[in-house]
Amino acid sequence: MAFRTFRDPEGREWQVWDVIPSREVEAGSRRSNYLPAEMADGWLCFEAADQKRRLTPFPSDWATHDDAAIHALCCAAEPVAARRTASIGE
Repeated sequence: MAFRTFRDPEGREWQVWDVIPSREVEAGSRRSNYLPAEMADGWLCFEAADQKRRLTPFPSDWATHDDAAIHALCCAAEPVAARRTASIGE
C-alpha cells in the first residue's frame, strides 16, 4: 500500500492511499458479495479532516505524481458519506 499526503490549493491537507482487495475477496469469498464490481481492482482513498473520497479506477503510478496531479485525481474522486455510529439507547 502506497501512502502520501498533499495540500490542495485551499490549504486543506489530504492523505491518500491505495486500497487493493485481498486475494480472498478476489477469489470469491462471501465478503466479495459486498464489494461493488467497479471496486474489484481497488481504489484510491482520499481523506481530509472534513471529507473522504474514493477513486476507481486509478493510475497504477499515482504515487509518483506531483501534488497538482494528485489533486486532480482527488477532484475526480467520488465523495463518501461519513458513517453514522449508533449512540447508546438508539
